[in-house]
Amino acid sequence: MDKIIKYISILFSKELWFQLKQIIAMFCSHNVWAIKNLGQKGKDTIVRPSASLANPENIYLGNRVHIQRNVYVWAGKQSSIKIGDNTIIGPGSFITSDNHGTKKNELIRDQEGIEKDVIIGSDVWLGAYVIILPGVTIGNGAVIAAGSVVTKDIPEYHICVGVPAKPIRTRE
Repeated sequence: MDKIIKYISILFSKELWFQLKQIIAMFCSHNVWAIKNLGQKGKDTIVRPSASLANPENIYLGNRVHIQRNVYVWAGKQSSIKIGDNTIIGPGSFITSDNHGTKKNELIRDQEGIEKDVIIGSDVWLGAYVIILPGVTIGNGAVIAAGSVVTKDIPEYHICVGVPAKPIRTRE
């Protein structure tokens, strides 16, 4: 009986309805509205419902791109993210072209952002939970292992792993 009362009190709590309102607003603005307002969306491209896209007018997706669950693709206001054809982005990955400044005598939250374009080639596979930082170019055919953090450019057809991601071999 206590569990039933607990769940009924949650159902009628203002916290639940506030959180649900936030979830719906986020989903509409960062997914549905964002997909409709992409800089480019190629043919047969799939963006899963739990993906989050920021500044979608600066995001360009090629043909047959597959963006999995819980992926964040966050372009800056003055920087873009371009993803080539037939690229697969694993769940939980984060791609950003925008970052905070790090000046010593200024609060982080008050600093001007640092923006640099991100370019991901065609036929690229980003494993689960990959992080791509601003200014990175990933060459065609590259594979980035799950959990890797890409801080520098990756050559074409290289398989990369680690934090920071480093090439370990080429695709054969």
